Parts: sequence; C-alpha cells; structure tokens
Amino acid sequence: MTDPAPARQRLAALGEVPVRGLLFTFRDGPLPASGILVRVVNGVRAWRNECRHLAVRLDRDTPGSLFDRDGALLMCQFHGALYRPDDGLCVAGPCVGSRLRELPLAVLDGEVWLLADRVGSSLFGA
Repeated sequence: MTDPAPARQRLAALGEVPVRGLLFTFRDGPLPASGILVRVVNGVRAWRNECRHLAVRLDRDTPGSLFDRDGALLMCQFHGALYRPDDGLCVAGPCVGSRLRELPLAVLDGEVWLLADRVGSSLFGA
C-alpha cells in the first residue's frame, strides 16, 4: 500500500520568492508536473508551467527562462505566447484570451504552500 499524497507541499518562504519566478515540481495524480511561483502586487500566484496553445513547458527551449526581456510577462519560449503573471491571461500570441492553469496556494506563517490535495488533473480539463 502506498502512502497518500501530502495535503500540502512547501514551495518557499514568502520573502525568498525570486522576482523572476521559481520553478517547482509537484504530482498531478500519478504524474509529475511543473509549476511556476511568481510574485505579484498582492502576494504570490502559482501557475502550471504549460502553455495554453500547445501542452509544452513555458521554458521548454530555455530551461528556467520564464519571462520576456522586460521581466513583465511570462513567456512561452517555444512560440512566444505572453501571459500576465497576476491573472495568467494570454495577451499576445496564438492563444490570446486563454489563461494559464492556476495552482492552489496558501501562505501560512510566511511560508508558501501548494495545496497538493486540491490539484486536479488537467489531462482532460480546460
């Protein structure tokens, strides 16, 4: 018998989240997945590291490179889709109007946690 997945996964101390974002891995059901933790005006947000145009990592061609040159927008390095880090909205590229998949977070005592038990598989979801 295997142990159940933990209810939450520590990602970082709130004050240590880099300006250019932090990559992390998590389990989405039985599969490993990649996420992006970013600073925004009112705290932090987490997004699945997956372009909405094609199911590829945003940093596929340049590992760890998540933002455009200005550091203002998340950018799919594969084909240039640009996403706002605060709400995940695609503002340029082939998937304009779609949004990155948000991952559930909690900030407790200055620590950022992924609420792992609330991560639903996106293999067949929107």
